[in-house]
Amino acid sequence: MEMKESSQNKPKSINWQITLKVLIIGIITIALLVPKFMILELIGQRQHTAEESSREVMQSWSLAQTVRGPVLAIPYIERSIEKNGNGVSEVIRECYILPKNLNIKGKILPEKRKRSIYETVVYESEINFTGKFDDSEIQALKIPPENILWEQAKIQVAISDLRGISDRISFTWNDSVFAFTPGMENQLLGPTGISLPLSNLTAQNFPTGFHFFLHLKGSESLQFAPLGETTEVTLQSSWNDPGFAGNFLPTDHTINKDGFSAKWKVLNFSRNFPQQWKNDEYRVTDSDFGVRLVTVADHYQKSSRAAKYGILVILFVFLSFFLNEIITKQKVHPFQYILVGFAVLVFYLLLLSISEQLGFNLAYLISALSVLIMILLYSRTFLKTWLHAFIQTLILTFSFGFIYVLMQLETYALLAGSIGLFVVLSLTMFITRKINWYGE
Repeated sequence: MEMKESSQNKPKSINWQITLKVLIIGIITIALLVPKFMILELIGQRQHTAEESSREVMQSWSLAQTVRGPVLAIPYIERSIEKNGNGVSEVIRECYILPKNLNIKGKILPEKRKRSIYETVVYESEINFTGKFDDSEIQALKIPPENILWEQAKIQVAISDLRGISDRISFTWNDSVFAFTPGMENQLLGPTGISLPLSNLTAQNFPTGFHFFLHLKGSESLQFAPLGETTEVTLQSSWNDPGFAGNFLPTDHTINKDGFSAKWKVLNFSRNFPQQWKNDEYRVTDSDFGVRLVTVADHYQKSSRAAKYGILVILFVFLSFFLNEIITKQKVHPFQYILVGFAVLVFYLLLLSISEQLGFNLAYLISALSVLIMILLYSRTFLKTWLHAFIQTLILTFSFGFIYVLMQLETYALLAGSIGLFVVLSLTMFITRKINWYGE
């Protein structure tokens, strides 16, 4: 009778042991979330430090550049009858004329600057501006010719960071050459810029062609405003990770390992201001477009994405060790689960620190191999055979490889990840289909 009761209690004991083990593994997994979030916070801090270093380099070199111009500003006299009818008041206003056509051709020369272990991309650019102004724009304003103050006309060009100007800028107006001076009288085009007076300008000078060359330093981006009735911009560079920014995308572009080239063509119908206006009726600061010199998912972004999958890798590894326990009857102590879990988390610390020196891909390989070898040798100390240790390590290898592939896919990461988890769950169900969990 006692033997019978003992045999009946045995399955219950086994069932309770399995349940307790699953509960312990779950608690360990949840506890490992704390160091995982600490690692994510560390990655964020390192990224913030890198961004601060990058901003310091950009500040010393020159910031992102936006060029708007040229715009022809012509003062005129506005006459009106006074309210009492006893006289005529005169006020000097200003009208603005945009180019009939504007052609911009530029070459961007990127350069990598390092501060400590952090790298920043800056550039020098060579930009050629050509186009023409037409008197039809002035006529459209219907200002009496005698009220136009031609001798006070100015050409204005807004440049977001004047420290980037590397050479003196000469402006060719028909056959005459003028020199720009720093500063603009108003901020219609932007807060900073250059201008030049056209004291000899008359109505007979139209139509007129213009040309000027700009050697400009900057960082992060280079943008322009579509000020021509037809604006055509052509940019080329040896940088092969461009990001096209602003209100207009290129009509044609080519990107390869040698760099990129891009062409924009913007008509005046595509923007929210005309070719001419009086006073400050319009602003032209909301239609910029151009290119950004970006790094697609730098090593901090990739490390952060990889670390977010950390709990998934730990679950895979813990599941494989637990199933090994059930199948081989070889028990694994909870402390051994904890050490293996910490080994996986150490992988992400290695990945972060090594990637700052060698880049992400090589750092991922070195970190993964280091942790895989460590877990292989350690798991052999408490598993029955080398085969079992190799199988556990192979599962971890698959996990690291799976996460790496997900990060490379980017656009299809969610789809690939969902399918991968479905396959893993299906295999787990298949492998465990004949396990007698109750020991009956």
